[in-house]
Amino acid sequence: MDTKSLVKLAKSLSDPTRLRLLQEIAKGDITVCADLFQYVPISQPSMSQHLKALCEAGLLESHKEGRNMCMSINAEKLKELEDFLQLLKPAVTPR
Repeated sequence: MDTKSLVKLAKSLSDPTRLRLLQEIAKGDITVCADLFQYVPISQPSMSQHLKALCEAGLLESHKEGRNMCMSINAEKLKELEDFLQLLKPAVTPR
């Protein structure tokens, strides 16, 4: 993962509202954006901005189904983040 992508991803995760949205979407019960308002009571423009930031960071994927915008977690991006974090883990040396 390049530094620029990592910084964008970290910034997107630094907001409590975005973290809450990710948690709810990750549960798999919710894919339609309109359903997210019950968990995060914010205005529609604010919701759009938060979801846009998560999409631009690569954490979410979106597609339209009729009039609804649907969201899902980008498992590939999460794997990249997990791999990066594993690199930061200190090597354990036996004593």
